[in-house]
Amino acid sequence: MIFRRRRQRTSPDNNNQGGNSQEPEVSFTTLPSETAARQAAEGGSPIEMNRLGVILKTQGRVDEAAVWFEKAAAAGNKDAIGNLGLYLLSQGRNQEAAEWFRRAGDALGDALARNALSGIDDAGSDPGRRPER
Repeated sequence: MIFRRRRQRTSPDNNNQGGNSQEPEVSFTTLPSETAARQAAEGGSPIEMNRLGVILKTQGRVDEAAVWFEKAAAAGNKDAIGNLGLYLLSQGRNQEAAEWFRRAGDALGDALARNALSGIDDAGSDPGRRPER
């Protein structure tokens, strides 16, 4: 399994009169085994909790992944907030997704929250929302 990161790299470009060009640099890191990821996540690191969620999601275990995304999101990990929000959207729980996207606290989070709420009817209820347990 692979976890992808994208970084911007500035390098001189002799063909460019401006001197510098921005080329995205992509690096690939192999994801740890589920066992190693679980041990790291249980250590309390939000980054590792999110990583375990990604591993579980790629295995098709989305409900279990969501538990780890929520733990990491509650600890403030923005990647986990996005992952949790997307999971909630896939479950038709748009109101909850919007709340999590807003917690990201940036323009993208606000835009995603507005988009999630666009599926809610005029009466203010979310037709896809599951009843509280």
